Amino acid sequence: MPHARDRVLRRLHLRLTAIWTAAWLLCVGALCAVAILTHAQLTQLDLVSNLRLRATAVYGLTWFDAQGRFHAEQARREPGLLDGDADIWVVGYGDPKFLLKPERSRFEFPDAMEVFAPALRGGPEVTLEGRDVQGIPYLLVSKETYDDQDRPVATIVVLANRAAHDATQAAFVRRTLALALGFALFGILVGHWLSRRSLRPAIASFEQQERFLAAAAHELRTPVARLQALCETAHDGREPAGQVLGKVERVAGQTAGLVDKLLLLARLDAAATPAAKEPVRLDLLVEAVIPEDEAVEFHAVQSIIDADVRLVQTAVRNLIENALVHAAKTAHAGPVIVTVEPGKVIVEDRGPGFPDGSLAHVREPFVSGPGSPGSGLGLSIVQHIAQLHGGELRLSNRPDGGARVELVLRERA
Repeated sequence: MPHARDRVLRRLHLRLTAIWTAAWLLCVGALCAVAILTHAQLTQLDLVSNLRLRATAVYGLTWFDAQGRFHAEQARREPGLLDGDADIWVVGYGDPKFLLKPERSRFEFPDAMEVFAPALRGGPEVTLEGRDVQGIPYLLVSKETYDDQDRPVATIVVLANRAAHDATQAAFVRRTLALALGFALFGILVGHWLSRRSLRPAIASFEQQERFLAAAAHELRTPVARLQALCETAHDGREPAGQVLGKVERVAGQTAGLVDKLLLLARLDAAATPAAKEPVRLDLLVEAVIPEDEAVEFHAVQSIIDADVRLVQTAVRNLIENALVHAAKTAHAGPVIVTVEPGKVIVEDRGPGFPDGSLAHVREPFVSGPGSPGSGLGLSIVQHIAQLHGGELRLSNRPDGGARVELVLRERA
């Protein structure tokens, strides 16, 4: 069974890791693609804006006179405008001719007029991309210019080398992919760790169930063996049938009580029994479960809490029964003292008290003190009920002998 469970948990762990990894890689890939595309668009937009600014500067520093002559004297005097990092051409309409061209072009075209033809036909502003005969990538921006009568007479063409832009984009892509790879590996490791962590409650639950079943089987083995022995005694006729039947009835009653406690502990452990809380008088609730025929001394003050009546009564009853059993072990031990304070029930006895070193473990299921006739479930049940009410179970030994148990509950605001 443990091996089959381990295989199931291993497959579930791998499945959770795979789902997390797929989702993480999808997100990282999408973010990486968005970053690359956004950077490319912004870089392209920046380059286009610079070229348009250059074309606008040429547009403002050149003009056509009344005779239709083109003047670029001011543009030539502007430093860095015509001899900067871009080629500037001015192409006149009609009989197309170059009114202005760079002294030494950065690009080589077999027929520049043919390359510029789409820009001449494209309207006031055009943006084009291409490569020259040497394979150098370029970006072309054009702007139409006008004569003194606002008639379109020429087009300003600005060309810039896209190599620097492409190199910047390629470097950004490399950095982004490297960063995405790092994030992907980090996400896979985190997914592996998270999937293992998410399975811890399931593993703990499996282990708890196995411990519970093993302990329950151990506890039930004793009454079952006693019942078998009594049946054999009845068959042999060594005792009267009525006497044997009485013993069987007592053992069956003890076994039924043990089974009820086991079922209650299982439900509390699995949170299958949520606390149905309501305002109640804690002092009256405790008084209702005190046995009348036992030596119990009761002191109480009025206390109102939000509680599940059935669960709190079960917890108090277990504490009182435990105290009565242990008090009976000591001669002249005196009565069990039950005290109700605001949000708290205190049960004290003058029995042998808790053995040294057992206070840390006596709340665990099936853990009982030496010589205890109980099953070791009572305090564990009380602990769970206290936790369901936001409280706790405190155990201690009285200085003058005996045990002191405090069931602390949350008082109503």
